[in-house]
Amino acid sequence: MLAWIVGTCGNAIVNCRPSPILVHGGDDPTGILRAVNEQETVDRLAALAKPRLTSLLRLRSVRHVYDPTPGALNSRVVEDGHNLTLDKLKRASQPYRDIERFLADEKVMQYMVGPGLLPVAMALSKDIAGKKLLVTRRVAARDDDKGVIGHLDGFGVRIMMYFDEAAGETIVEWNCLYGVL
Repeated sequence: MLAWIVGTCGNAIVNCRPSPILVHGGDDPTGILRAVNEQETVDRLAALAKPRLTSLLRLRSVRHVYDPTPGALNSRVVEDGHNLTLDKLKRASQPYRDIERFLADEKVMQYMVGPGLLPVAMALSKDIAGKKLLVTRRVAARDDDKGVIGHLDGFGVRIMMYFDEAAGETIVEWNCLYGVL
């Protein structure tokens, strides 16, 4: 699914309905609009979210292992001779009536990345307290997945963005599959 993103003075507007996406050139002094798609938007969210999640987690006393193999809830991992079940899936969902208001560079971190990552980071932080090992795994695709998907490499966090026709809103969903030992 494609949408329109039109920007002026660094601001971006997107409306997630089937049509091309145009983004203001940002650093481009000519101000030329360039075509992008929803996948590029989700990939941008993932790129912005990775350093923020790193700063929120502060994994000092816990060793973190990331398994890039796609997995589902209750999948198993063997790490250092320990059999660990990935029995935790944290999901955070955010509806946006007019998502275009939040895609500007100065707003995307505050209104999209922050509210999506904070519940995930808080759940991880609470679960790793007093533990020695955190294992995250790339979330596998499900049959009911919609829209476009991006991943935070190295963390097992998946971002899914889709348009909910019934509500008339764009939904951004953040998932993290993990287990602790």
